[in-house]
Amino acid sequence: MAGTGSANIFYIVSDALGSLKENKGTTALTSLTLGFSLAIFSLFAFVITNLNTVVKSWGDRTQVIAYLKDAPGPSPEALKEKILGMEGVRGAEFVSKEKALGELRLELKGHEGILEGVDSNPLPASFEIKVHEEYIEPARLASIVSGLKAEAWVEEVQYSKEWAEKLASLLRFIKLAAATIGLFLAAATLFIISNTIRLAVYSRRDEIEIMKLVGASDMYVKAPFMIEGVIQGVFGGLLAMGILAAGRAAIMGQVPPYLRFALEMPYPVPLFLVVLAASGVIMGVAGSLISMNRFLKV
Repeated sequence: MAGTGSANIFYIVSDALGSLKENKGTTALTSLTLGFSLAIFSLFAFVITNLNTVVKSWGDRTQVIAYLKDAPGPSPEALKEKILGMEGVRGAEFVSKEKALGELRLELKGHEGILEGVDSNPLPASFEIKVHEEYIEPARLASIVSGLKAEAWVEEVQYSKEWAEKLASLLRFIKLAAATIGLFLAAATLFIISNTIRLAVYSRRDEIEIMKLVGASDMYVKAPFMIEGVIQGVFGGLLAMGILAAGRAAIMGQVPPYLRFALEMPYPVPLFLVVLAASGVIMGVAGSLISMNRFLKV
């Protein structure tokens, strides 16, 4: 164990590769376990990400409508700039009286007679206002509404308090469920991986004891297992991608069309593949370290 650094590295890498070759069955089992664990975790990430995207798109709808007084006042451009300057506002669209009447005519298509006899346009101009996600909370949304009502050029402000409360509650639930289930799945995945690798470590206990008897440091003993963890992690990540693609192709036809959005790939494939391989490496190395620490303490 007193060789040069390059000789030690060569020995460690050779030992790791030789071990993988001699223990093909264990290597395949560990990589498969990693692959299925990462595939399950990824499927959960797909569903949560897609669900969160859909719910957030609901928040993109107009949340507040400010109706303007008919009296002459600042130009729509000046009012829009003032609204966009308010804290929490991320968008404002001006709807003129003429546009509002046109939209009403479209909605009443086939029943235009209702508007007969109306000489002048009775509809007010308005601003349709969207707020940032964090301002969908009822209390914060109410603060924006109060600020608008305080403006002299605003006749009336309309918003759905009940809708805001339901959407905010749903977003909170999704975030809490994602954090809780995600932590549970991550812990369960690491537990399964560490125990799978521990079996491989246990089968080589004689080799480890001999290395310790000749004075090898703990890090020197651990290094080949960490390299094996890296290689098994990369294989596990690639397997996870294959399992996901095969599983998606197998069940997509059985899923109702209105639920298929949950299984769509929400990330660019190359990026997702890199993340899967990196996650496999992290899991593989972490599992190796946990297993070795337990074993070396015995």
